[in-house]
Formats: sequence, structure tokens, C-alpha cells
Amino acid sequence: MPKNRSAQGRSYRSRPILEQLEFSWVPPPTPEPSARSQVSARSQVELGNERVSERVVQRQHPIEAIEARTALQSALASCSGFRISLTITDNTSSMMSVKYDRSRTMARVRVHRMFLSAPPEVVRALGLWVKSPRAHKGDGLLDAYIRANDHQIRRDTRAARTETRGEHFDLKAIFDELNRRHFSGAVSAAITWGRMPELRRRRSIRFGSYYPREDLIRIHPFLDQAFVPAYFVRYIVFHEMLHAYLGIEESASGRQRIHTAAFKRLDRGFPDYARAVAWQDNSRNLGKLLAKQNGLRMSLGGWLSGMCRKVAGVSS
Repeated sequence: MPKNRSAQGRSYRSRPILEQLEFSWVPPPTPEPSARSQVSARSQVELGNERVSERVVQRQHPIEAIEARTALQSALASCSGFRISLTITDNTSSMMSVKYDRSRTMARVRVHRMFLSAPPEVVRALGLWVKSPRAHKGDGLLDAYIRANDHQIRRDTRAARTETRGEHFDLKAIFDELNRRHFSGAVSAAITWGRMPELRRRRSIRFGSYYPREDLIRIHPFLDQAFVPAYFVRYIVFHEMLHAYLGIEESASGRQRIHTAAFKRLDRGFPDYARAVAWQDNSRNLGKLLAKQNGLRMSLGGWLSGMCRKVAGVSS
């Protein structure tokens, strides 16, 4: 479901569903590492003023990792025109993400470790993506490179926890009703309320996402409020179920297509489509949704302030 737009950052995991799924691949099972190569997922190796998880360098000598990261950072700066702050990750779903500072002169880039050994044409395509993610320049090449290196993406074997019953809406009941009525029971994905986001001011919100790797639908917890109409929550669930039902198409160039003509036709066929889109496009509704988080942030700040006063002996 397209979120209300923000220009602060772009990610191939946290972008709207069209872009979110572009680089989500299911890697084949990998052999268990030997005892010698096993490392703690939390341990970090400092590389200059950035960090690279030890999982990233366990296959490389640390000096080689530093040199590869430095070369990649320099190439991205040259191709994009930004000053680059680069972090190498071992993520399982987000292969690349970028955020910009307010002056739009620095880009904070996070990429999977597979890009440390990327050929020049892929690095150039990555640089063009950093410069302008919405332009989709080189997306086909990046898609193909990630496909060819999906064996480097570690498999996350943790089972996803699901929570369907909210204060105002029961997602399982909504899912089951929509599945019977619109999909003849064919959608097997799990559904859950998403985790409460970190407490920081936001200008956008993603109402729902479908994760093909886990076959899981997540709905933003801020939609579980009395003022949110039931038809809107039902539409968001339907939209994400449609992604699970239709899957992902691929063009002749290798580009993945999510919101195809068939998807849009079925999406617009939802009985409350017009009302749901109108509610989504009303900026006052977005303001009320974001006010919940900002209110939580202020409440937490007041609680912490009160605790500090108690510790200092200001109040009894």
C-alpha cells in the first residue's frame, strides 16, 4: 500500500510495496558454519567511523573488508555526487537503503555485503540509485545482481510472531472474511499487527506491507483506533492480500513488477475502494494518525521528566 510520501529516505525494504519487494529474495538453505567461523550476531568490527557486522568480514580479512568498503564508498560518491556515509550490512530483507541530510549534500547509505565485490557497472547503477531512487535507473541490473548473489543472503529461520486481535479491529476476522468473499480461501499468508514504531517524529506512515519471504502481512498498529473507519482497515488488508494472491511478475528486462494492470484492476474493484482512497488522501487523517505517535512521545518524555525529578528529590 503506497504510504503518504516523505523525501527523507528510500529503502528496498521499507519503501512502499512496489519498491519494497524489488529486492526481496528467498535464498537457498546454506550449510551450517563451522565452530571456528561462528560469530556473535551482535559483535561489531569498527571500520573508521562506520561499523560492519562481524558476519560481513568473517569471509574476508578485515583489511580487505576495509579496502573494499573504502573503494565502494568512493565510487558511490563519484557516481551520485553526494558525500557518502556507508554502512555494510548482513540483512536478510533490505539489500540497500539511503537517507539524506537536510541540506541534501550527504547520503547515509546501507548496502548488503554482496556489494563489496560488485563489478563496476553494478556499482555505477547503485550510485545512480543513491542519486535518485525514484528514477529507477539501473534497477534491472541491480535486480539481476542480487538474484545472482542470493546465496550470500543468510536465511532468517526465526518464526514470526503474530498478533491479530487489536483494541478496535480483529485482523484475523477481517482476513478470513475477505479471503472467503474475494479469494475463495486461496490466500494462505499470515497476518499481524506490526510492531509499534520507535518514538520519533514522522511525516509519513505505511499502512500495510506484504513480505513474500515470510508470506506475512503486517498492518500498521496506528490503524487500530476508534476514529479509523472499518472500511479503510478492510481495504488495507485486502490490498496486501492481493499482493500475496498475485505474487510478483517479471518483465523481459528482469525488472520485477508488483502493481501490474491486473493488480490495479482488482484493487479498484474493492467495494469501498473510492471511500478508502479518499480517506487515505485526506491530510487531516494522516495528522491524527501521526498525532498518536507524537502523543506517545510527549507522554514518555513527561514520564521520564517526572522520574528524573523524583530521583533528584524534587518531588515525593
